[in-house]
Amino acid sequence: MINPLDILNELGRVRAETLKRLEPLTQDQLDWKPASDRDGEEAWSLGEIFMHLAIDEHYLREQIARPLLEGIKPPEGIIFIPPPPSYGMKKDVIQFWFERVRTITRRYLENLPEDINLELKHEGGSEWFEGYGGHEAFHPAAAQNMPYFDIYLPNASK
Repeated sequence: MINPLDILNELGRVRAETLKRLEPLTQDQLDWKPASDRDGEEAWSLGEIFMHLAIDEHYLREQIARPLLEGIKPPEGIIFIPPPPSYGMKKDVIQFWFERVRTITRRYLENLPEDINLELKHEGGSEWFEGYGGHEAFHPAAAQNMPYFDIYLPNASK
């Protein structure tokens, strides 16, 4: 059985690491983009990666977790793909959304009705709240492993 407070604690640990990686970055560093890849797909800036994480928690909580918690199972084949993040978002706006989205998630999990569905199953049995923590942990770590991270951000810690 999933314990929402344990999940909140884990999400808090992951978020602290995410914010630690965001904090030293300047606006220029957040806005810089590497060249498109060989297939012509445009790479995201670090700011877009961080904004993606901030808006994904909101989107996935409302589009996946809330319906599952309320016992609403989407039909087979439904997948949830949030819109891409906006380019050039100011650092304070990104920080605002990280704080705001987590406040709403915390309130939601701390005030669950007694009859809530804590199984949270969809598409392969993944549990959204546990999966989101791994998703958030992956992106900043992956960004630090991109070739341009060390070149453009030589003072960023790994």
